Amino acid sequence: IICLVLVFLNENSVAQQPPYKNLDIYIMMGQSNMAGRGVITPQYQKLQHERVVMLNKDNEWVKATHPVHFDKPKSVGVGPALTFGIAMAEAYPDKKIALVPCAVGGTPIKKWIPGAYDTVTKTHPYDDAVKRIKYAMQYGTIKGIIWHQGEGDSELKASQQYIANLTELINRVRREAGNPQLPFVVGELGRFRKTSHNINNVLPQLSSKVSHTKIVSAEGLWHKGDGTHFDSPSAAEFGRRYAEGMLEVQGRSVTKREKLKPILSKKEIKDGWELLFDGQDANTRWRGINSDKFPEQGWKINNGVLELMPGRKGGDIISREEFSDFELVLEYKLADSANTGIKYLVSPLKDGKGKIQLNGPEFQLIDDFKHESVKDNKSPETSTASVYLLYAPQGKKLKKPGKWNEIKILSKGNNIEHWINGKKVVSYQRGSDEFRKLVFNTKFQEYQTPYGEAKSGYILIQDHKDQAWFRNIKVRRIK
Repeated sequence: IICLVLVFLNENSVAQQPPYKNLDIYIMMGQSNMAGRGVITPQYQKLQHERVVMLNKDNEWVKATHPVHFDKPKSVGVGPALTFGIAMAEAYPDKKIALVPCAVGGTPIKKWIPGAYDTVTKTHPYDDAVKRIKYAMQYGTIKGIIWHQGEGDSELKASQQYIANLTELINRVRREAGNPQLPFVVGELGRFRKTSHNINNVLPQLSSKVSHTKIVSAEGLWHKGDGTHFDSPSAAEFGRRYAEGMLEVQGRSVTKREKLKPILSKKEIKDGWELLFDGQDANTRWRGINSDKFPEQGWKINNGVLELMPGRKGGDIISREEFSDFELVLEYKLADSANTGIKYLVSPLKDGKGKIQLNGPEFQLIDDFKHESVKDNKSPETSTASVYLLYAPQGKKLKKPGKWNEIKILSKGNNIEHWINGKKVVSYQRGSDEFRKLVFNTKFQEYQTPYGEAKSGYILIQDHKDQAWFRNIKVRRIK
């Protein structure tokens, strides 16, 4: 479990160590996902903010960088702490923010009581956190608490006592901080874990039992491959969601996302359909291919439609989650001569030079009527609804640019189907002799990792500099 304290500094530089005064302090508590287990790539290694510092294990203020925590030195990585701190610094431009980590991975909530000892890390999670909190309080006032924990309590029986145990913890920490109304923000468990729903289903009870609390969603966040710990982009995004929740509890003005009328019918919900785009906030389920955020340029949202602007300023976007067996449905329309595509089962592939690239099979979307490369049936295997470069569609009926077309991609095991406007136009089997022969005759043969054969992967929408529109993007996981 992990506890992290954020402190706002007024005047002193990081290099100075005399007592800071009038600091705003935030306590962030939880277990390994609060500590962070994401891979620290060069992108995250460079991440910092001139007004964000942290308290290291020796109680020294240093510039905040990944990893913020130190509970398990061999495994700590990217967590939500740093992006939380950066977001809070942006919300409070006259403050300096200091992060004080106290997290301990792998600890159930019963370890977060006075005197409890964790034999794995040889720590007293609650008592050690209180010591660091008290130390931080010498420099200011506790302003809020961030909590992410529950994986160790997610079995059904334990989850039934979770809110009662969490309520006791909140009250204890509030007493330590001297504020019975101290804001307390709780994050959902990753929805990818089989037992997470046991905790997530009871979390909404907290607000009715304990005032000044807020639950932040883990929708769309994904794991790093171990089924437990958030990957780096998800952890970073979670930090921003925590900051938004904290600001809301504090009464700060937070831009409210408008609630559009539900696109899914009751039957669709019952059948397991999920929105991959709710018409308002693409960042929840999508991010830039080289970022942990949805692109700020190149894409825009207008009247529930996701619009790709011309000029390639936004870049490709990928789903935050991976999918294996699924049914994907969406509507699209193109500008004249436009070219884009939907890739699926996108996974890391090693190219001929040993570099890693994200790639997967593509449902091609292109203006069959005017684009020079495909008009007049010039190149069927790269026309709309083809499996790009591999399989040409059969018997498709398209609406011209400016009109909406509906596509469906059905993936079950190695069997894939492409549909357009209600008709199946491609059916193939990944990994078959035929598939591999076709791949061998294309540029995809250069990959050292087999192209198109990943068991699961992301969904990707391409940015090819051309204008296109997407709406009613929904997915159903096939069990």
